[in-house]
Amino acid sequence: MIPVVNQYEHEKLLHQFWRAVHIKKLIPYFIFSLMLLIALVILGKDIKHHLVAIEGWISSMGLSGILAYIILFILLTSVFFPDTLMGILAGTLFGLRLRSIAVFAGYLLGSALQYWLSRNLIKKRFERLIASRQNLISIQRAVRRQELRLQFLLRMTPISPVMLSYMLGASGVKFVGFLIACIAHFPMFFLEVYFGYAGRHIARIAGRSEIALMAHDIIIFWGFISAVVVVVFVSRMARHAIETATLS
Repeated sequence: MIPVVNQYEHEKLLHQFWRAVHIKKLIPYFIFSLMLLIALVILGKDIKHHLVAIEGWISSMGLSGILAYIILFILLTSVFFPDTLMGILAGTLFGLRLRSIAVFAGYLLGSALQYWLSRNLIKKRFERLIASRQNLISIQRAVRRQELRLQFLLRMTPISPVMLSYMLGASGVKFVGFLIACIAHFPMFFLEVYFGYAGRHIARIAGRSEIALMAHDIIIFWGFISAVVVVVFVSRMARHAIETATLS
């Protein structure tokens, strides 16, 4: 067990760590909301015509458009471009159909690439990064004790999945368990996609001649609220489990 005085300091650091993680996670949502608001103010009801044009352009690209997005997702997130913003963009462009599941495959492929990079090319760099942060050291130790369980829990928190992939790869976890645990991030990713989808729907509502909400609109917004509640609840439980594991 960690000594009492050190445990208090460690709990304080954990609190600061989680607060910073949540703030970083909210920034892309804020950026997208601001961009949507600006678009609505500038374009007004004409935004519906622009949406139709964009959707037609994406449909004309077919499978190549999805593949291009997946490649961009892998490359950009690997250099720490916000994965949340990429997920929101997927919901805005592709909606909630099977295309979004295909985009999730891009996340898995990107995670595999990041794992390989951290194991073979930039391992020492991330080992130095982990060594310089007490929270990351504690998480790394906990992962080595409960490898698969802790990876699942970490993927259910707002911690950057890219940072996790690099950190876990440098920690020497087994690749099969690493890839399986990546699936636990799907609810968080789905929320990001849903947020983009809901934003696109808001733009459609703004472009309609009538103002009254339809049943379909209410279902979409209620679905988003429900998804937020579930993800927050699961994330909080995972966070408490991780804290317990790192303090033991």
